[in-house]
Amino acid sequence: MHIIFDTSAFLAGLQLSLDRVYTTQEVINEVKDRYSRFNLEIAISSGKVIIMKPSLKSMEKVIKVLNVTKERKLSNTDISVIALALDLQPSIVFTDDLSVQNALKHLGIQFSPVKINKKIEKSFKFKYVCIDCKREFDIDY
Repeated sequence: MHIIFDTSAFLAGLQLSLDRVYTTQEVINEVKDRYSRFNLEIAISSGKVIIMKPSLKSMEKVIKVLNVTKERKLSNTDISVIALALDLQPSIVFTDDLSVQNALKHLGIQFSPVKINKKIEKSFKFKYVCIDCKREFDIDY
């Protein structure tokens, strides 16, 4: 099984306790604090962290799932992590982001929380409702 990290896993320093993890360049770019960056650079130079670019096909599949779930808040970094998990199946993604967990659940990909010990139990779809008239919309306005 391939282990994939989002930014929260690197900030927690989990890469130090594993033999090999996979991630995207977008995640690497988000690790900015000095301590986490230092540990990340050591892990990259020792071959423990493999940086990969997800396929266009997987990126498109993730975007389709996000449209189905009406999830509008995920960043390009989040999408790249989910797409990489598709490319490297079987895989497990370490993330605290509940929206990322929701997309992974829709795609049938395993995930584990990092710090918050909170994991979604079932997948969900967003709906946008006008707070005044209570009318539901397909997209957020």
